[in-house]
Amino acid sequence: MTQPPSAFPRSYVNTAVRDALDTYSAAPTVARIEAVLAAARDGGLAVDVTGSTAESGLRIRTIPSTAGELVLPLFTSLAELGLAVPEDQRDGVQGNMMPAAQALGLINAADFVAVQFDPGSRAVVVKRSLVEAALGLAPKQP
Repeated sequence: MTQPPSAFPRSYVNTAVRDALDTYSAAPTVARIEAVLAAARDGGLAVDVTGSTAESGLRIRTIPSTAGELVLPLFTSLAELGLAVPEDQRDGVQGNMMPAAQALGLINAADFVAVQFDPGSRAVVVKRSLVEAALGLAPKQP
């Protein structure tokens, strides 16, 4: 499948988000998760599009929460995306870098309950309501 062109090189790392995630992980606070979301409005983030085909179009892979609800995984780099799958399956992983604000905005594309940043390493989960507030989005009505 031909992926849409990206403004980001395959080696791109969103260091601002990665560093904010590390700071948050060291001592979780609301202010630090807000700093993660502020940093995630700039640069790029990767999404997992494994399994997308020319026929199906671009499809974002999701992960289930422990309660079976949809979680949107976002990655600070394509290398981080690779860490989220077993090593023997990494050759088949497809990722796409997109502007970070656009990637976060995918929260409104489905009934996601949260975003999970770098599920293969940091695995920081952010509730949907915090993402919507950071982006200035109206909460999705049930």
